[in-house]
Amino acid sequence: MADSDDFVIGPSSIKGFINVAGIQSPGLTAAPAIATYVAKMLRGEGLALDEKTDWQAKIEGPPRFALMSAEERRAAISRDPAFGRVVCRCELVTEAEVLYAIKHGARTLDGIKFRVRAGMGRCQGGFCTSRVLDLLSSTLGVPLTELTKRGRGSELFYPRDDRIAPGDGL
Repeated sequence: MADSDDFVIGPSSIKGFINVAGIQSPGLTAAPAIATYVAKMLRGEGLALDEKTDWQAKIEGPPRFALMSAEERRAAISRDPAFGRVVCRCELVTEAEVLYAIKHGARTLDGIKFRVRAGMGRCQGGFCTSRVLDLLSSTLGVPLTELTKRGRGSELFYPRDDRIAPGDGL
């Protein structure tokens, strides 16, 4: 947090490093202007900023089976049978949607939840959590013990420790 009630935006003692700190509540709406300002500062420091020729302003979101018409659903299932396997009953999320989320960066239970709504329904993940975790584990090629709810510190499973006897309260 900054020592003042204002944004801290400016060069540091390290060439090419710009401090951008103390940006609280209005920061979201100010973000585009801040980015433009910081880019100008970096150019002034000699950094070459080349515009990407393949940049896409809009990226298609995940397919939403729940929002498709019956005809669109049939077509989706014929293209990809994973659309025919419902993972989350409450939000009508299919295996294809979960796999799409993983392909596009989801690595945690919440990552899936925020992208495709699996776990947001009435049962709060009581039905779909185990299936989502299985898909994360198998698709990423990691054991369940490496999966988390929202990142380090929110582990869902711990490796089995045979030194702990049943009934030890652990």
